Amino acid sequence: MAGQPVEVDGGIMEGGGQILRVSTALSCLLGLPLRVQNIRAGRSTPGLRPQHLSGLKMIQDLCDGQLEGAEIGSTEIMFTPEKIKGGIHTADTKTAGSRCPVFSLLLLHQNFV
Repeated sequence: MAGQPVEVDGGIMEGGGQILRVSTALSCLLGLPLRVQNIRAGRSTPGLRPQHLSGLKMIQDLCDGQLEGAEIGSTEIMFTPEKIKGGIHTADTKTAGSRCPVFSLLLLHQNFV
């Protein structure tokens, strides 16, 4: 995908992971490049946690996208989606309590695959 990325401040509102999940899901659906900065700035441990990284990798796989800066503790990512594809996609969140947020990330794509 070409063009300037949509810029999102991950520290707005409550500064948690929801802004990251929604913005990457919409980026994939709309085919728009995305840069998220200040990821989880409102948390005591800012940056990506294992469950966020798992969700990002799943979205990357779902739309064959390019993902930069995606590592534990990172406070900025760049995501460039390509075409959405079907198939079986899995994610290991490493923590039991984080399945619902990852699932919410995928709900937006359910009707488009």
